[in-house]
Amino acid sequence: MLTQVKPVPKSKSVPGRIGELVQFPLQRIHIELTNVCNFDCTFCPKQEMTRKYEYMDYERVCAIIDQVAEYNLAEKITFHVMGEPFMHPKFFDILDHAAQLGVKTGITTNGTYLNEEIASRLEKVTVSQLNISLQTPDEESFKTRKARRMEFEGYKEQILEFIQAVNRHETPPKIKVHFLNTKFQSEVPGEDWSLGTMNVINSTNELRKTFGYWAKEIHRVSPPLPAEEVAEVENRIAKLSTFKWNVVKVTPNIFFETYILDTWGNAFIGDNVVTTKVGYCSALTDHFAILCNGDMTYCCKDYDGNTKAGNVFEQPIVDILNNGPIVEAIEGFMKNKVVHPYCQKCLGGSTKLKSFGNAMGSIIIWKYLKNFFYKKT
Repeated sequence: MLTQVKPVPKSKSVPGRIGELVQFPLQRIHIELTNVCNFDCTFCPKQEMTRKYEYMDYERVCAIIDQVAEYNLAEKITFHVMGEPFMHPKFFDILDHAAQLGVKTGITTNGTYLNEEIASRLEKVTVSQLNISLQTPDEESFKTRKARRMEFEGYKEQILEFIQAVNRHETPPKIKVHFLNTKFQSEVPGEDWSLGTMNVINSTNELRKTFGYWAKEIHRVSPPLPAEEVAEVENRIAKLSTFKWNVVKVTPNIFFETYILDTWGNAFIGDNVVTTKVGYCSALTDHFAILCNGDMTYCCKDYDGNTKAGNVFEQPIVDILNNGPIVEAIEGFMKNKVVHPYCQKCLGGSTKLKSFGNAMGSIIIWKYLKNFFYKKT
């Protein structure tokens, strides 16, 4: 039986300067239920994180969701920044609370908790999208996940079992399977990639081979597709290239997507960063993040809370959004100016040339081409 959605009052307009600068609802709000994870991936900044490990209290999570619903702050809540959301002891109670308020939710998971039982429980809540961070699609690359008591074959079969079960839902959620692309791994002298050095998909042939293999595995456990649709999937995969962002529709509700290995805002470079005061970022105008300790940050890439603007356990969300630093940051980006020191590092680079390229690229891609890319996908 599906969760009964309670009637909620008409959402309020977001007050203050932020309501003038930003169009609500945002695309998403990231809520980090915990920064604890059962993986120690070499490409994740977990080793660089200085925050203590903890879980957000159930009542506090619900209070955040209540505010999102009250002001219609976002199209959906995504449970993701650091950590594995399925490790939260009251995760399904949280999903149920969001469902009762009619708030859509999305989940980003490493996939270790997915199985037939989880698929059954997810049908009762309003999860509209599930991102599976497969990232390492074979036995050799899986070693970089440093999984505890889990072998690759068991991991793979668990994910396929989940997909087979979730496809029996009357309305299955959208599933995006993420694959890591290391084609553009930097080799600039001075950049410390000791945490992220690895090879997963670093050629076009490897990309096509990997997607082809996993597409067959997905089709094996999914409702049969007409031969012409299977052929179309194979044709799309045959045209892929590692030199671009790839999204491939494999079944009506399952997509493969490549993610380029990066430095998490130059986290792996150390202090050898040439910062920039010129650039653009869509953070704060399409999303922001709330960490498990209640700190609100500018974006989901800020794993350590460096852009803390306030704490939602102490202030209402709309009050924090109207704080001077957030308003100044948004107004700065509107003029292609980068105000916050951490943002200046994030958009910078290890050399003057790379910093300039990143700054110009951020303006061209995120300010002018983003809508085009989103329409196409």
